Amino acid sequence: MRKLLPGTAKAAPYVPGTAKAAPYVPGTAKAAPYVLLVAFAFTLDAQPSGGRAVHVTLHEGTSMAAALSPDGRTIAIDLLGTLWTLPGGGGVAKAITDISMDARQPSWSPDSTRIAFQAYRSSTWQIWTIKADGTDLRAVTSGPYDDREPSWSPDGRRIAFSSDRSGTYDVWVLTLATGDISQVTADPSNEFHPSWHGGSEIAFVSDRRDTPGVYIVSASASGSNAAERLVAASDGAVAGPAFAPDGSSIAFTVLGGGRTRLMIGDPSAGAGSSGTTSKGVRNIADTDEDVFPFRPQWVSQTEVLYTADGRIKRRQAAGGAARVIELTADVSFTRPAFTPKRRAFDLSGPQPVRGIMHPVISPDGKQVAFAAVGDLWVMPVGGAPQRLTHDAFLETDPAWSPDGASLAYSSDRDGFMNVWVRDLRSGVDRQVTRGSSAAMQAAWSPDGSRIAFSDPEGQIQIVDVKSGAIRKAHDHLNEAGRASWSPDGNALVVSSLKVYSTRFREGTNQVLRISLDGQPDRWFDPLPHKSVGMREDYGPVWSPDGTQMAAIIDGLLTVWPVGRDGAPQGPPRPLSTGLAGSPTWTGDSRRILYQSGSRLKLVDVASRAVQDIDPHLTWTPAPTPIGTKTIHAARVWTGRQGREALNGLPYDENVDIVVSGNRIKSVEPHRDALHAGTVVDASNETVIPGLIEIHTHLNKDYGEALGRIFLSWGITTVRNPATNTFETMEYRDAFESGARIGPRLFTTGEPFDGTRVYYPGGSSLDDTGQLPLALERAKDAGFDFIKTYVRLPDLMQRRIIDEAHRMGMPVTSHELYPAVAYGADGVEHIRGTSRRGYSPKISGLSRSYRDVIDLLTASKMTLTPTIGIQGGFRLQTLRDASWMDDSRIQRLYPASIAQRWRNETRAPASAAALE
Repeated sequence: MRKLLPGTAKAAPYVPGTAKAAPYVPGTAKAAPYVLLVAFAFTLDAQPSGGRAVHVTLHEGTSMAAALSPDGRTIAIDLLGTLWTLPGGGGVAKAITDISMDARQPSWSPDSTRIAFQAYRSSTWQIWTIKADGTDLRAVTSGPYDDREPSWSPDGRRIAFSSDRSGTYDVWVLTLATGDISQVTADPSNEFHPSWHGGSEIAFVSDRRDTPGVYIVSASASGSNAAERLVAASDGAVAGPAFAPDGSSIAFTVLGGGRTRLMIGDPSAGAGSSGTTSKGVRNIADTDEDVFPFRPQWVSQTEVLYTADGRIKRRQAAGGAARVIELTADVSFTRPAFTPKRRAFDLSGPQPVRGIMHPVISPDGKQVAFAAVGDLWVMPVGGAPQRLTHDAFLETDPAWSPDGASLAYSSDRDGFMNVWVRDLRSGVDRQVTRGSSAAMQAAWSPDGSRIAFSDPEGQIQIVDVKSGAIRKAHDHLNEAGRASWSPDGNALVVSSLKVYSTRFREGTNQVLRISLDGQPDRWFDPLPHKSVGMREDYGPVWSPDGTQMAAIIDGLLTVWPVGRDGAPQGPPRPLSTGLAGSPTWTGDSRRILYQSGSRLKLVDVASRAVQDIDPHLTWTPAPTPIGTKTIHAARVWTGRQGREALNGLPYDENVDIVVSGNRIKSVEPHRDALHAGTVVDASNETVIPGLIEIHTHLNKDYGEALGRIFLSWGITTVRNPATNTFETMEYRDAFESGARIGPRLFTTGEPFDGTRVYYPGGSSLDDTGQLPLALERAKDAGFDFIKTYVRLPDLMQRRIIDEAHRMGMPVTSHELYPAVAYGADGVEHIRGTSRRGYSPKISGLSRSYRDVIDLLTASKMTLTPTIGIQGGFRLQTLRDASWMDDSRIQRLYPASIAQRWRNETRAPASAAALE
């Protein structure tokens, strides 16, 4: 049954599987049997605010840093990513930066007139300074690298900071008068959180494997020859070392073992050893105190100022109770009016196919193959598409053999996504791989004897087409893109993530050359600091003649000349004016097919002449049920509690649910008169509303079974907040047409991100013209909402929110503020990834303070906590693993996933894990 009972519950997170099995039959699980009613009366938007003014007065800040001016008169804080100042003894705070800078970690000049801080004004962190009264704002560093954690020198002439300029995080020093920047440390590990020790030395944190902790180095060290000494080893995540005025004591923070500590001690007493805390260093924080990971400020030789529990505090270094410094900060904004668009739930007649996946041009340039509505299609250029497969399984990722006689593709017809080959002359299909995990992204070798593919572990594998023998070409990569072969068949190139450091996970997608003859990997960077493709199938693709590569850069189809080894030989040049995807070469290396929305284009590389190709493909909605049915249920779960609950129970008993067509007409106490037509007897069953999975990412690796897995758990509506545009539209086309069984889908496409990305498919945006093109595609594709991601600058997020609202689409992100002031409609994850290295929504001890709570409640933004991916799933498994014997697990999920879950129960649970 479809479109029946409005859903009110949110589903617990789950891990989808891929196995083929018969559909789940209600009543076979260990839980009470039920009749499932699908929930469709659901909107994904946050409650529109109608231009409502919001005002909150804050006294707490989550993950807030504070710094006391050297004259003791003023405290600077970075509450909500804005710099504020307040009297040294506490009081009303005044904002001195605007809300769009994401200003963090203030450090005072020694004369108390200026404040240095890190800010994310554009797509990288840079060091800025500002006068204490909020005037004379200056950027003192710039460029494509991240500069963080400034510390002003005692003489006022220099600022130490950490940066990933060298390929890891190192300590650097800026001379303010000249702008000169010099590198101080150069260890292969990450070195960060610098702090001055007198005027000639710098303390810093190092995450080196053998001896992590706090080190000291000469400020004039040149990096490679620096003489460093360990002054404080630690058994946790160290942050913010700071020395007392006379240098005899050190303070720093530590997070580890389920607690935070504020460490104080004598650095000369001995550094201790790896895995221990240093001799002479002791914790002065309270047992349950939530100390934030920032530099403590020495108020005097005997007292420190720090932030913890959402407050600014002072504490004697000798110990004793902390003194809270009161804070009052007023935050006001107007939530803009927004009217969300509505989904049409009663479609009829032919609908345009939007989910055309992975189109590829034949070697002779005369045919196009693609996947859509669950099947494979082949279309003569300029002709009508013809269906190659027509079954209940999922076929995807087509690839032409070099002679054009065969088509490789992935299908789950044997229970798992494996590589198959269709002989186009005979129509015979042959299975090439026979694994129990997905084999995707097939790519033929130039001689047609081998096929490269990827697996869920991120490995690149190669299968011999005749024998089926498989060899590994590369170990784990972070979801690399589809492979492309060198003309001689001795190497592969993929788009793979190249990080700037191991401290943070983001980077850019670059060309990785994988040698098949034992030579080391090579990275190619045709446009420095620009992503080459979005991984997936956005290139690079090597031309058959070996002279060029093509990929999507800044959203546009782009080509550049290469040498025999694949190294760039000249600057890239764009060939498209609109967003492009899925580039493939013709066999003569003269033309490239690419995807542009629901249409395809074939461009001549030399002349740039473009041939437009319209597949003219449609699908028809599944037929609407006719007539009236009455479901007689023993119980209907309502979720009501307390005085609202009937007889104190969360369900109603002996209920009739009358369904007319695809809509619920009434839900009322049982009456015999309602049983005149068709009756579904659920008199021994419990009926529940369909559950809503509010945050999940669909993945075609799971094949056709994914939709049935959702439904087997009672999940009838799914919200997909980041995915490949064409893959998610294929899911929608397939589910709504009835080609595959699945839930109602609310979805977006690729997340809008900054110049650095992490996940495949992330749109890498800067100040070029890609943003309006991406917004237009969101509109044309029919997104239900838009998601922005963590490296997107706040000002760009504001533009996206404004434009998305004009198109009727809500916007969600990981960000709380200033997103809430700009009108963002939702927040994903209570923790989640943050560009800061810590979350402004939750502390290291998983605590949120009144700034977060008050902004969420006052704004009425939605919050999706996703606690399952932050330890909740494992916690539940440790407490009770009996759910793994549920028949749905046994019948729908592959053994590999069930075994992975069972492994979670084998490690004994610690007391802390079960708290």
